[in-house]
Amino acid sequence: MAQPISNAGAFARDVIPARCEPRLAGVTENHGTDVAAAGDRLWHPRRAAAPLCARLVLHMPRRPTPPWIFLLTAMPYGVAAAFAGAVMGYMARAAGSDLDAIGWYVSLLLIPTFLQFLYAPVVDFGPRRKHWLVGISVVSAGCMYAAMQLSLKDQMVPFLVLAFLAQAISGLIGACNGGLMATLIPDAKSGQASAFHTVGNLAGGGLSGALVVYLLGHGYTEESVGLVLVACMIVPALAALAIDEPARANTGSLREALAAVLRDVKEVLTSRVGVTGLLLCASPVGTVALSNYFSSIAVDYVQPGMAHQLAALDPEAAKVLLEERVSDVVAWLSGWRAQTLLGLGAFIGGYLCDRGNRRALYLFAGALTAVCGIVMALSPHTEATIKYGALVYALITGFSYAAFTATVLETIGTSESSAGTRYSLFTAGGNAAITYVGFVDTRFHEAHGSSGVIASDALLNLGGVAILALVFWRLGMFRRKS
Repeated sequence: MAQPISNAGAFARDVIPARCEPRLAGVTENHGTDVAAAGDRLWHPRRAAAPLCARLVLHMPRRPTPPWIFLLTAMPYGVAAAFAGAVMGYMARAAGSDLDAIGWYVSLLLIPTFLQFLYAPVVDFGPRRKHWLVGISVVSAGCMYAAMQLSLKDQMVPFLVLAFLAQAISGLIGACNGGLMATLIPDAKSGQASAFHTVGNLAGGGLSGALVVYLLGHGYTEESVGLVLVACMIVPALAALAIDEPARANTGSLREALAAVLRDVKEVLTSRVGVTGLLLCASPVGTVALSNYFSSIAVDYVQPGMAHQLAALDPEAAKVLLEERVSDVVAWLSGWRAQTLLGLGAFIGGYLCDRGNRRALYLFAGALTAVCGIVMALSPHTEATIKYGALVYALITGFSYAAFTATVLETIGTSESSAGTRYSLFTAGGNAAITYVGFVDTRFHEAHGSSGVIASDALLNLGGVAILALVFWRLGMFRRKS
């Protein structure tokens, strides 16, 4: 039996044949380490008998992972989120539901997003994460297609059940992407990867939501719209297969592997960086929760400008005309202008996060959200207000999400065994914040209208920024890159 080597790093440096060096080039480029460090990370006594060169090549990527690929792999997650937010909100409003009820529906569909850390460990076992990502996208797409075949007005409960399942399953897409970024992208490029991930998640989801709302508002069948959703989910997910993800390391039994995951999670959560990171993620700061409700409140900004035109028509014709105009406005809100600004905001945020304090930048995004909300709340209810206010909000949304993802990647570290689980734990906090902020915001609609909803969002962001800025300042987290 081979004897364990006490210093695997030195062994890797001194003993590995020179012919292995080129094959380890991808290791150093992806992980910012040297051959010795690679040996230290992979050494395990149970694998002592296997040639170290073979183990390194098996378990480490052989070519760098381009950050841009996460623009594609993040799209399915964004499509599912748009389905639960903008699409669901539009369909429910068209079916006669008021905004208070829609707030309940959207909150229900977002519940899986902040409980996913309970079942996210499954993507850290078995098949590679890229294979998990494709399979999960297919199953989630099937649930959404089935939901689209139902009428919200007459079959609300089964629709919500299928939509809930789609959200619960698609949440694992985020865990797969997070695990892949944490283990394959070096910290110096995590801001860049976060920007591409944000564009895929939000812009991809926004464009799919705009397309679906437009098709529904112009009489296309639920079956054809459902097929569009399926294509938007599955086609970009296939890009994950191009990632040169290393095979899983042999970690022993499932019990031992799960114990290793729990140890990693505990290590993160008991550190000051981990605790404050979770506090930041679960705060109302930078949630940009209004993006889920612009499609629902758009009618409040469209109808006043059409009052005279609608009054001259019979009620049924007026309803059809209003629905068509609202669907056009909602499609405009999520169209190419908004997605371009969202992408611009994401790349600005990613660029700055690779060069500055990520937590400070995330708080700055929350402050910008508050300023935008205050201006919108004080503006008249016109199409111009909702259109251009949403465009500015899209720019801030991209910046905020990129800063959020970069902050999470910096906080969780690069441990292979639990990267997906740890990423899901922090994003679950962020998703919980999006849910409760949106729920609180919509409680103000009945008494204060859409302006009350927007003002509530602004004040929650402003209060969160003030409290967290004080906490981080006292802890000295603004003096260095956190």
